[in-house]
Amino acid sequence: MALHLKKAMFRNSLFNSVVCAALAAVLIPLLGAPGGMLWLGLLICSVGVLTFLRTAWKIRQDLLSRLQDLASYVHIDRDSAQARKQVDWSLIDDYATQLATRGFRPLGDYTTYPSAPTLAGVAAMFTDGEGSMIIEIQQLKLMPQAGKAALNDAIYFSIMSMVGGSIRVVTSNHKPMAVTYLMRGEHDVTTARPGSGLMELLATHTDLLSRLRERVGKAPSTGLTVERYVLAIREAQAQARSRISAMSGYAIACAIDRFDADRLLRWTPQIADLKDVPMRRLEELDNGFGSDVQPPIFHESLATQF
Repeated sequence: MALHLKKAMFRNSLFNSVVCAALAAVLIPLLGAPGGMLWLGLLICSVGVLTFLRTAWKIRQDLLSRLQDLASYVHIDRDSAQARKQVDWSLIDDYATQLATRGFRPLGDYTTYPSAPTLAGVAAMFTDGEGSMIIEIQQLKLMPQAGKAALNDAIYFSIMSMVGGSIRVVTSNHKPMAVTYLMRGEHDVTTARPGSGLMELLATHTDLLSRLRERVGKAPSTGLTVERYVLAIREAQAQARSRISAMSGYAIACAIDRFDADRLLRWTPQIADLKDVPMRRLEELDNGFGSDVQPPIFHESLATQF
């Protein structure tokens, strides 16, 4: 369902102005005020404008707040309390067997840090023999405080490659969201296929990499690790933060409304722009987005230190 944020901004402004006008119409005659109707008009206009600006500010701050924390993954043990309570490993292992027959190897089980207060989830991660592709098998569960949400408890899949070391290519079966689109990296090529199975997504991703190699002239980088997977997320977040910081709350509301009106299942820069993206070794990703303050990967026993 479209949020219609622009309409909500104007509606809130009009509502508060009407309430203010009603109160002023009662109080001004009782208390008296120089200028009478002039003060009433100025008050109504001021309330309307301030309401509009405050709503726009809240929209902008809400989006920026999601980009403030460094992304990290926490390596978890299957026999930990969280894992035993929240995860059905048999579902994940069924898919792991399918990947093993296709030459993929496991990289471990992880959860995100900082964790979302309304969502509990783990991701079993895998890579191919060359490390040119990272696959996440995600088991997500909504917490009771989540209320009504677009995400359902389920198994989800996400596949990522780095073409030419800088172009992040992501294929998933998540329902595309306006916030996800706004928080994209500058060179992201993203395909969403809600409801698709793992093997179907893998075929889609492999075909996309082949077509990008042909049209852009860049091959998928090898040597991907979970650490580099997270660092690529950090890079995309930094690019999104820079772009969104330059947008007003009203511009963000317009962008969200446009996305909801014509929900995209795929977004990509122009091919000419992707051709111009410089080739990069993945070591540059290590140097550019690593952090001594908060590592990209740490064990769950160290989570309280960050």
